[in-house]
Parts: sequence; C-alpha cells; structure tokens
Amino acid sequence: MSKSYYEASINRFPSKYWHRMIINNAKFMIQKYNISSPLLDLGCGDGVRTRLIFDKDFVVHGVDNDPEMIEFARRRLDKVYLGNMEDPPPEILNNKYGTILIMESLEHVRNPEKVLRLANELLTDDGVLLVIVPLNTLLFRLIWWIWTRTMGKKWKHLHIHNFKSPKQLFTLLERWFRVVEYKRTNFGCILIAICKKR
Repeated sequence: MSKSYYEASINRFPSKYWHRMIINNAKFMIQKYNISSPLLDLGCGDGVRTRLIFDKDFVVHGVDNDPEMIEFARRRLDKVYLGNMEDPPPEILNNKYGTILIMESLEHVRNPEKVLRLANELLTDDGVLLVIVPLNTLLFRLIWWIWTRTMGKKWKHLHIHNFKSPKQLFTLLERWFRVVEYKRTNFGCILIAICKKR
C-alpha cells in the first residue's frame, strides 16, 4: 500500500515543516493535561498526526468520511469507523471519551456547532478537547492558494467553514466549553485550543 497523505506530507519538503510545527506545538501543550483513554479523533484522516501526538499507550478511536483514509488509519488507531463527524456511527455515540480531538477538520463541516455539541455530549466531565483550525489570514489564504494548485490539489474547495479570527472559534466553543489554553502557530495561520467542559 502506498503512503497516505499525511505520511508523505510529514516527510516531504516543504510540507514537513508545516505539519511538524503543528504537531510539536500540540504535543507540548497537551502534555500538561490529564489525557485519558479512550481518545476520539473526529475527522481522523490517516491517523498519522494523532499517533505523533499520542503514542501507542493511548487507545484511540477515529471516524472519517474518506474510505481511503480509513484504510490507512486502521494501521495506526485502535478502532476506526467510516462516517460523518456531524452524524457519526452508533458505535461512537454509545461511548464516552476522556479526550476528543478535532484537528484541522472543523473547517470541513457544514455545521461546526453540531460537531462541538456532539463533542460535549461524548466527552467525560473531566475530559479534554483539543481543537486545531487554520485561521483565514492573508498569509494562510496565499499559502492555501499555492498549495491547492500544486501538491495539495485534492484539498481544493474542501474548506467549507473559514475561521477569520480566534474570537470566531472561541464564540463557538464557549457555548459548551471553557478554553483553558490556546496558541497561534505556523506564522499565525494555525490556532490550537485546549478546552474543558463548562
């Protein structure tokens, strides 16, 4: 089987610097919190980034709507389901999770509020939510324009929801969560937020 998107991206210039900056910052931030299994990765993709942040000691369940990504994720995550993160399969809905990840996937859904409400329902009372989103800055728009016309053509038109500022994301999050820590990385283009339930 050939390499998956992120498996190739984290080892190929120039995307490896971009992805590793996000991964390293998220890993540094999250290690200060009590991370408990099982983890749920909503929009898990191929599972590469998840396993670079959380090692094999953590049980991780994932859901993604891309059948090809799911096949790659099955090599890395403990349980993987094909489905929509706005309306995931019942196997996910019947569980509670100590940690939920929404890493660069909230911008791909039509209804981010529905996803965050679901995360609130599935997260344990003392659980941790990790959210990573691109911010629609001028620099990000330039990078995205170049990327989707060169090596990242498959991602063109896949960003449905744009977050123009941290405040826009926080306004959504704060309906269900408290943002306990956040950081902008990748030249201000990426926002990482760690949240707890209200």
